[in-house]
Amino acid sequence: MENLDENEAQIAALIAALNDVDSDVRANAACALGEIGDSRAVEPLIKALNDYDSLVGANAAVALGEIGDSRAVEPLIKALQAGDSDVLVNAAAALGKIGDRRAIEPLIEALQNRRIEVSYFIAIALRQIDEIRAVALLIAALKNQNSDVRANAACALSEIGDSRAVAPLIATLNDENSRVRSYAAAALGDIGDNRAVELLIAALQDKNINVRISAALSLGIIGDSQALPYLERLKLEDKSTYGWYSMTDIATEAIEKIKARQQDGEL
Repeated sequence: MENLDENEAQIAALIAALNDVDSDVRANAACALGEIGDSRAVEPLIKALNDYDSLVGANAAVALGEIGDSRAVEPLIKALQAGDSDVLVNAAAALGKIGDRRAIEPLIEALQNRRIEVSYFIAIALRQIDEIRAVALLIAALKNQNSDVRANAACALSEIGDSRAVAPLIATLNDENSRVRSYAAAALGDIGDNRAVELLIAALQDKNINVRISAALSLGIIGDSQALPYLERLKLEDKSTYGWYSMTDIATEAIEKIKARQQDGEL
């Protein structure tokens, strides 16, 4: 009985700490409540999602995901629209853990955020909730009017790795936006389907260096030997650079990966 009283007192103290004037105290309290996992903390943590300090809101989202109470679903969906990406990604992760299907379409809408790492957390959440429906919605999002949505949808499909996305991603290699084309090319490499090889070879001639880099790297990952002469030509003729990267180095890396697979007898 004494231990029970101590536990209740601890929870009450942590809930009270969510209103402390010190934001570090509030953030730490949210973390602790998530670790304890007591449902009495749900409503106070929902309130903490809107804390003016984004770390508090982000920690509250994590805690709500750990507790897993369905009362948090709608507030977490609203948190997906928060200006701070840390709150958004933690809200997405929490919704994935809770697994409520109400979150699927709001998660797709959250792909409008330009920070590409957001797509990773959204993809994980969607896969946890309903992978089949998520893949269909992400494929549809490849045609969204917003180029950020299209790019993030490609990244999310890359993370999920479902082969149903190969044909739509191949079509997306013709997108008018170079960022979308680049992420589509990278996604095709991550999925690793040979159906993409010919279009990725064509993408080696794209006017945008990021697309060419993604296409070359993906060809190296897929490892189809028919890409070798095109990568050899790229290595010799494309002298462009992007930051620390040169097309010569990228093409060389891809060639080495394919030849290594040949030597190992995989091709």
